[in-house]
Amino acid sequence: MTMGNNRLMECNRDWTGITVVGNKGKPVFLNYNQIKEIRFGYYTESKLFSKKTSEKIEICAEGLNAPILLLKQMDQKHFDQYKQEIAKFARDNKIKLVEFD
Repeated sequence: MTMGNNRLMECNRDWTGITVVGNKGKPVFLNYNQIKEIRFGYYTESKLFSKKTSEKIEICAEGLNAPILLLKQMDQKHFDQYKQEIAKFARDNKIKLVEFD
């Protein structure tokens, strides 16, 4: 489920686009002007008799039926780095960044 270098998300070198593994497990390239909003928060998943909460990065973009979700449990090793990179990407490209608890 990860790209060739074992990461779920990559910002390109000129910081105008990102490649992210979509909800169906396939890499999706998004140009900065396609991205409407990026959100940091928490995601709760119910499994039978328990609930598990994880940090999430949610990317809302034009042309996608649903936002792309990256959950911390998908790649704990790189998740904090993803948050730093996507926050810089949002600031550099004037994309709305929403952080909530």
